[in-house]
Amino acid sequence: MKQISTLLTPMVLTALLTLTLISCGGGGSSDSSSTSEDTSTATSESTGTVGILLTDKPADPDIFLSINATIEQVELLGPEGEDSVVLYSDAPQTVDLLRLRSESIPFTFRDDVPVGTYCKIRLTLSDLELVLVDDTPDDLTDNETHHPNLPGNGKLDLLVRGCFTVDEGNVITVQVDLDAGNSIHIVENNRGYNFRPVVFVDVLEEGFESKLVRLSGEIGEVMPEENALLLCDALPVQESSNMECVEVRLGDDSAFFDNLNYTGTSRPLSELLVETMVGQQITVIGKPDHHVASSASVDIPRGHLPPPGECRLWELDLPPGQQSAPGDCDELEDDVTDDTVLVDHEGVVGERYHPLMEVDALVVELGEFLQLEGSVNRESDTSGFAMTVSAGDGIAVGTLLEVVHQIGESGVNGTRVLSKSGDLLTSLDILASRRIQVDGVVDSSATEDTINAALVIIDTESDDEGSEESGQITGSVVSAGSVGFVLAPTTDTVCGLATTDLQVTLAEDVAIITVVITDTVSEITQGGTIQAGQSVGVDGSCSTEGYLAEIVAIVDDQRDL
Repeated sequence: MKQISTLLTPMVLTALLTLTLISCGGGGSSDSSSTSEDTSTATSESTGTVGILLTDKPADPDIFLSINATIEQVELLGPEGEDSVVLYSDAPQTVDLLRLRSESIPFTFRDDVPVGTYCKIRLTLSDLELVLVDDTPDDLTDNETHHPNLPGNGKLDLLVRGCFTVDEGNVITVQVDLDAGNSIHIVENNRGYNFRPVVFVDVLEEGFESKLVRLSGEIGEVMPEENALLLCDALPVQESSNMECVEVRLGDDSAFFDNLNYTGTSRPLSELLVETMVGQQITVIGKPDHHVASSASVDIPRGHLPPPGECRLWELDLPPGQQSAPGDCDELEDDVTDDTVLVDHEGVVGERYHPLMEVDALVVELGEFLQLEGSVNRESDTSGFAMTVSAGDGIAVGTLLEVVHQIGESGVNGTRVLSKSGDLLTSLDILASRRIQVDGVVDSSATEDTINAALVIIDTESDDEGSEESGQITGSVVSAGSVGFVLAPTTDTVCGLATTDLQVTLAEDVAIITVVITDTVSEITQGGTIQAGQSVGVDGSCSTEGYLAEIVAIVDDQRDL
């Protein structure tokens, strides 16, 4: 097996953390227009919900079998580092980042976060384990592992440009991108390898392409008239006063696959939206909505709540003594308007049912489905394609697998082919060598290894992986100008040519980030000025004039190494 020293010197890991900040009666934006009058109406009990989704853009899977990050704690910090709000501090959780190449998963949600302004997200890691690929893929017991040192005691302070405000009525989604081709750098030195985080933080707004999200939970309610359902127990919630559910919306692009009553075949969406489905466990893959409908915060005096088993329509503009009489809950539910809320003996029904997330479903799976990763071995036609498996349960690594597209009946969608951001693609986009993820069910009747696919996610960014025309480089800045800089790279060859001084041109929309590493913390800030003598990591592509940079990470390592 190759030694890690020969593999990691040019390598950098990439990981993404997507944080969804959701206010159930709380939320705002980095451009919040809250006034003092707005603030005065908030009480000490006014809270919002903060949720974290994890995803990853990993290092080369031909080198790494797993990248296991152990997360101990996640906090929010105010403008001066005060008002710490702990989002997660339970038993440390270990996540294999390589399994999150194509989508995100929820890590933790907390819905009692006080309203206010927050400028930092502090992530504390206790370990990062790199597991290397070897020449015995069926034996995972003797793979070489490496644990790089974590700077700043594993604390990563992620500064949000402009801060963000959690206030009543809105939803904020913030994506934290630990993009380690330019984000988490592991470089060789006398002590082994340094973990040097570089992180981008963006407030998600309309038009922002977040990754697909994968959720598994129990159907709590079906809403056929709204073409939607509530998915409950799908989020790892720390503190919550409502049902902790996700509203899953179904549309023209949604597909439903049933491996409980059928053999993993596509079925009409109407079969999903019947009362007998309540309580069933399903998996949903879809696009998270950056805007979750706000819930009204209504104070109902205890003496005006209806008796157990009955409800009352509470008109928002009327005083308690003028509200209508209690009645049948099912009948009154149909009469709710924008100016009224439904109240039962426990309070406002909508506040307890208010979803912590909303997702536009593209695939819904009932029953067990395999989840496999690999690369396209034979390009797709309308019937299917072949893939070489690199990871997943149930199929040996290295297996050449036939993947069959399901063609739905009239009015029923078949296999969904998607980009990582949820764009609908076609089978013609499944090209040789592209990295893919497939959900499906083994076809036991086939004469060769075959899976009937429910979902194919294509990593279009893998087209140039390993080529000499793109990738990440590191080095020191020799000189800098307004449109670029000269770099002394740490490797002898860049873009296939021997290089000592490389001309780097900044792309028009180049992203620059500054990382300051000390013995106590790593602080990551958006922006920065490129100057001679700096250590940088650059991501981009080769051009006729040198190298075109799309991302530049300025790294100021102040530790006494």
